[in-house]
Amino acid sequence: MFPDDLKTLRDKVTEITLEIIRLSGERLSLARRIGEIKVKNKMPIDDPLVENELRDKVIDFSRKHGINIDFSLRLLNLLMEEAKRVQREVAESSPI
Repeated sequence: MFPDDLKTLRDKVTEITLEIIRLSGERLSLARRIGEIKVKNKMPIDDPLVENELRDKVIDFSRKHGINIDFSLRLLNLLMEEAKRVQREVAESSPI
């Protein structure tokens, strides 16, 4: 049997993991809405300027909070790729 503190820590990790997933779902909902606006205004899915600004903010945030920058950027890339996938899905399903 695990010590009580290990179980408590694992329970907290699970709670935080589920919250990250919930927030990711919220982020994807926003990405879908952004995709709808982009389609309506005939804007491209990719926006390198916005992506670079967000990347810079993530790097700065990671430095300030002692979080490994490579990890943060891998996570950001995953989030951005999924957002673009959702936006492409919106664009493909939109009547032209």
